[in-house]
Amino acid sequence: MGKPGRPGPTLDDYLYWQERLEGRGASGPSIDEFCLDEGVSRSTFYRWVRRIQDGIPASVKEEERAPTFVEKKPKFLPVTLAASAVEIELPNGGSVKVPLGVGEAVLVKIIEAVGTLRPRLGRS
Repeated sequence: MGKPGRPGPTLDDYLYWQERLEGRGASGPSIDEFCLDEGVSRSTFYRWVRRIQDGIPASVKEEERAPTFVEKKPKFLPVTLAASAVEIELPNGGSVKVPLGVGEAVLVKIIEAVGTLRPRLGRS
């Protein structure tokens, strides 16, 4: 079967290779041409010929019948984006709340003006 750490072939693999090899047919291309066209090595070709001749192992058939984990797709709720004000907190403790759509030049002037203000003193 497969190498340690590598999963063995699945039922889908067997069916795929069975179809692939049947498509080659008796009068099809040579083994070298087939391997070149299919992008597989000769050893892979012969390994699958042998596997198909031996038949699909019962363990592979059983694995396919075993219940598998079904991934549930998350449900998404509709989202509506509404325009809201942008609030910028400045290092001096001031903050600027500006509605969306304000131009860059106006925003820079507001930030410069608020940035020159002294920090607020906390009340006791």
